[in-house]
Formats: sequence, C-alpha cells, structure tokens
Amino acid sequence: MRKVVFAAVMIGLSTGFGYSQTMQQRQEERGTTVTKTPLQLIEEERMRRAQDVEKDYEAAMKRSKSSASTPAAPSDPWRNVRPAGATGDKK
Repeated sequence: MRKVVFAAVMIGLSTGFGYSQTMQQRQEERGTTVTKTPLQLIEEERMRRAQDVEKDYEAAMKRSKSSASTPAAPSDPWRNVRPAGATGDKK
C-alpha cells in the first residue's frame, strides 16, 4: 500500500510541473503570437456586459429622477374602470 501511495505522489508531482506554465508563456517561448485564453475571453465579455448593464441602469435612474422632479398631473390607473360620475373623493 505504501508503494502505491508513493508512486501516485511521485507521478502527481512530476506531471504537476508541466502544467505550471501557462499557454501564453509556452507561446512566448516558441515565438508565436500570444492570444488570450478562452477563459480570459469569457471573463472579459462578462465584464463588458456588466458595464453595459450598469450604464443602462444609471441612464434609467437619471430618466426616472428627471420625470419625478417635474410635477405632472397625478396619474390615475383606475380612470377607465370607474363610472363617469365618480370622482374618487370620499367625504
């Protein structure tokens, strides 16, 4: 049992060093062009979308503040439901 565990640890350690280099480092050593990894591209796209959402949110908040600051006639969502003679005032 001890030999099997020792062999597994040695194999794990010997292969671990090979994966320690990134794809960019290996490409730089070969002299090829360095591109971003797929994970980096996905992360950049996610950040770009998050910034777009934040910009849209800020624009919506500005629009809502500007429309709330101008006093307009109060809207009555039930105006089409009430009969013509009812004003809605209770005394």
